[in-house]
Amino acid sequence: MLPRVIATRYVTPLREGGSLPGLMEADDDGMYVVKFRGAGQGVRSLVAEVIAGGIARGLGLPVPDLVAVELDDSFAAGEPDEEIQDLLRASVGLNLGIDYLPAASDVAAELVRITQRLVRH
Repeated sequence: MLPRVIATRYVTPLREGGSLPGLMEADDDGMYVVKFRGAGQGVRSLVAEVIAGGIARGLGLPVPDLVAVELDDSFAAGEPDEEIQDLLRASVGLNLGIDYLPAASDVAAELVRITQRLVRH
């Protein structure tokens, strides 16, 4: 069972990836990348991520903590982007939160640059 937190603030959408995850703060003072149940991939993809995270953790791999994020219907009203409003409305209830690791995005961007250089040579 995942620890449960309540979303307190929608910080920003993360435009990488097809599921349009968002960066959110929660009542435990944590910051999470939230994968929304209302995204095109649906709830099954969130379940798959929980299972994959559990397997990785069981193998001793370092993975960010996962939480269930409770989202209420107030977040959509404050969002100017209609696409994100729709996503937030469709995602009221439990969603998947992944502990936000600020330095991880820098590492991922560097890996993309290295890969592009290797492909060119």
